[in-house]
Amino acid sequence: MRDGPRSTGQSGHWLRFAQDVSRRDQHGLDKDVKLYFVIANVAHDAFISCWETKRYYDSSRPWTLVRHYYKGQRLIGWAGPGGGTKEMAAEDWHPYSPMSFITPPFPGYTSGHATVSGACAKMLELFTGSDGFDAIEKRRHCELTEKEGGEEVTLTLPTFSATAEMAALSRALGGYHIPVDNDVGLRVGREIASWSWPKYQEYFAGKAKTRP
Repeated sequence: MRDGPRSTGQSGHWLRFAQDVSRRDQHGLDKDVKLYFVIANVAHDAFISCWETKRYYDSSRPWTLVRHYYKGQRLIGWAGPGGGTKEMAAEDWHPYSPMSFITPPFPGYTSGHATVSGACAKMLELFTGSDGFDAIEKRRHCELTEKEGGEEVTLTLPTFSATAEMAALSRALGGYHIPVDNDVGLRVGREIASWSWPKYQEYFAGKAKTRP
């Protein structure tokens, strides 16, 4: 869902996954340069698309939607660090996030995590010729939100596409996005990667044409 204040961000996290692929497939320098080139650039393009969409539609996030549409009602929400969940007024609802970072201060549609993850995951699939990832991530659950982190959990990442979907889903479960933000973000990111892949191949082959 998030990596905390020292986060590498979506693009940096997917470049870390690219490093995992490099080690797995035993890349040489030439192949690594190409791999990081396409991942960094498709993430850049995905961010441009995502932020243009955010500014155009100017949509709300759960923080606003829950408090507006359920005003005057009671619901179950997160009770804060160490508090679990409890019944509360809709006006008191907030995402599963510290009070120092309640919700991102910009529109929700489309999700940056979903769009960039969709793009980078698809690009890794195109570059390697397979959707297979077969990686794992080990983390102490809740360590960035609760007072103390829980036990270490293992997240299995069987494919690039499943990893992107996990990243997108986490944003809805955490209360930062509604599903459409993530669903469209994933789809657009994947389309950006598929659309741009032929151009990267032209660069690799030395046949790319520059604009006049």
